[in-house]
Amino acid sequence: MRRGVWHQCGNRSQKLVEEQLLLGAGVGVILSPRDLSRDGAIAYAKRYRTAGADVLIDQQFFVPDFTNAQCGTYPISKFRTSVSALNKISDQDLIDFQNELRIDHVAFKASAMIAPAVVYEAGRADIVQLNSRLFNAAKAVASELSIPIYATVVLGKSVTSSDQTMQSTLSQATASNCDGWYFGFEFEEERIPSVRDTIRRCCAAGLTLACTGKPALHAYAGPMGLLSFGFGATGVGIGHSQNLWQFTRDRWAPPSGEGGGGHAPPRYFSKPLWGTIVYPDETTQLPLTLRNQIWSPSPFNTPVTSGLPWSRWDANKHLVYVLAQQYSLMAAETDPRKNAKAAIALLDGAVNLHAAIRQANVFLTDKTNVYQANWKLALEDLLSNNSADFDFLELLR
Repeated sequence: MRRGVWHQCGNRSQKLVEEQLLLGAGVGVILSPRDLSRDGAIAYAKRYRTAGADVLIDQQFFVPDFTNAQCGTYPISKFRTSVSALNKISDQDLIDFQNELRIDHVAFKASAMIAPAVVYEAGRADIVQLNSRLFNAAKAVASELSIPIYATVVLGKSVTSSDQTMQSTLSQATASNCDGWYFGFEFEEERIPSVRDTIRRCCAAGLTLACTGKPALHAYAGPMGLLSFGFGATGVGIGHSQNLWQFTRDRWAPPSGEGGGGHAPPRYFSKPLWGTIVYPDETTQLPLTLRNQIWSPSPFNTPVTSGLPWSRWDANKHLVYVLAQQYSLMAAETDPRKNAKAAIALLDGAVNLHAAIRQANVFLTDKTNVYQANWKLALEDLLSNNSADFDFLELLR
């Protein structure tokens, strides 16, 4: 697994990803059947490889009975059904499943295989058994193609609600004889996760996977990828859309029919704030000294000290680029403790800058100051409570 930033493809992000790669931002791409037809994905995979990126395809069996028009263009979609039905598939069906995996991974020239898997739930031995069966089928194909196999470990909310259930599930999930991990963590519904203990638990889960000595790709990380290299991740998955900023099953829920943001103004992602601020409505309210402090350079930037027109799409590109630059810096440092301390320092600065904005009587509508302090505390808890794990990672380096 290449160390660094992986672009998690979502809705309308394919060209954005290629543009980022050509700017040197990112080492790999994770393609999504939910958002792109098979023919389109194969064509983009070739372009991404030309731009120097590794390519993975996430078949997205997290919610196995989800399908849509794009998913339907992949022959493996005939296996998209309920967990109970998947538990009953025959050995012959698994051979057909393997054939479809083989055909896709050859067509995409994938650098590795992400084993399809359902979200892990507490007390669901049937899901553990199903995921093991799917993994073994995928591993046979990966071995035949001479590519690595990454076991998918996505922990559902029923698992992540306590340390005991999480560790029990991880002990079962990590029994897979894999070459790496594709890791996701389901939080309670928040725009950006902010509960200190749950953040610590997510980091502890990632640290457990890293302590197996195998690389872990933190999928659907978004801005929270700031913490990923601090818990030992090798890769971090990012995307422009908020539904790519954390793992959420809402991505695979039936459409609600509600709008997608309408004419909402662009949000300016600021590295010093480690959050967004509405442009220009809120940025122009800031005193000039504070406007200069929140500025973050990118090829898609707008002079934040001005009120010049700036599109939401350029704001998306800016966000992805700024995240990629920060994560690439952290990826260059292989010591998780140092990365955790670097994230703590950045978050400490963000907390102080948010306080200065409040003192200037500017109150941000996005409430993007609600998580930085808890992320910082969660990382400090991890460093303190899991010191032996960090010592072990040091031995593995």
